[in-house]
Amino acid sequence: MTLGAWNWLLAIAGTIASIAGVVFSWLAWVQATKAKDAAREATDAVRKRNTSQEVLRLAGDAKEFLAAVQQSRTENAISTANNLVHALSMIRTRSITRASDVGMLKACESEIIRVIVGLNADGVPTDQSNFADLLDRCHTIHRTICELAGRMERLSEGAVL
Repeated sequence: MTLGAWNWLLAIAGTIASIAGVVFSWLAWVQATKAKDAAREATDAVRKRNTSQEVLRLAGDAKEFLAAVQQSRTENAISTANNLVHALSMIRTRSITRASDVGMLKACESEIIRVIVGLNADGVPTDQSNFADLLDRCHTIHRTICELAGRMERLSEGAVL
């Protein structure tokens, strides 16, 4: 084989190797992009699940709040309500909640704050009519948080709401 033929053969082999390198690099980039997307989806799923569990825990706290009001334990009710407002506002600021859920959270927070203000000013009312109104508000708060817990649970399981 002559020197020119060797040069020609080596040039073709080098070109084929270069093309193969580009193809393998592109395949690696495609796989890395898929892995990055999968990691992002997994992170979102974990965040949704954690938020779902947190809201479920808050539903229990809302039940304790309702029980404290029913039993006229003003200080416990105020303390539990303050904790609920704090936790709900933290959940609301996370980017994984939907716009309708954010509106629900804001409305629930506002209602809890109204109840807290009333409890701080007057305590648990002794008047039957005012007490019934307060209990109705507390039941609404508990129901709203339970509904949010259910929505977050379905969302964390991948349901389209």
